[in-house]
Amino acid sequence: MHDTVELSVYLICTVKPEAGDRWVTGCPALDLFSQGETEEEAKRCLEEAIGLWIEDCLERGTLDEALQEVGFHRVHAATIRSGDEHVSASLPRETPDTFSVHLTIPAYQAAALLPAQA
Repeated sequence: MHDTVELSVYLICTVKPEAGDRWVTGCPALDLFSQGETEEEAKRCLEEAIGLWIEDCLERGTLDEALQEVGFHRVHAATIRSGDEHVSASLPRETPDTFSVHLTIPAYQAAALLPAQA
């Protein structure tokens, strides 16, 4: 078993039907959008796009910078405790035309456990 750090992300995204039997989804917080022939396909495509965006930022070492560019700011882990009322109250609420995306991405693997790169 490898030691890993996982990145867990919770985002509120939009979904709406478009002309021509298409569904359009968006993640305003990351300025990412996608589409699909069905509502479920459009949601899946957006979730994949968000995951790829995060993974690409991790690979390039630019996640902090990219998140700051779209308006996120770093907070100390001690200020965020699961179930805190002030944290829950600050999360956007889902509406009929929104849905939540929760991704958990293996972000880092302990360097000592990785095979040596040539």
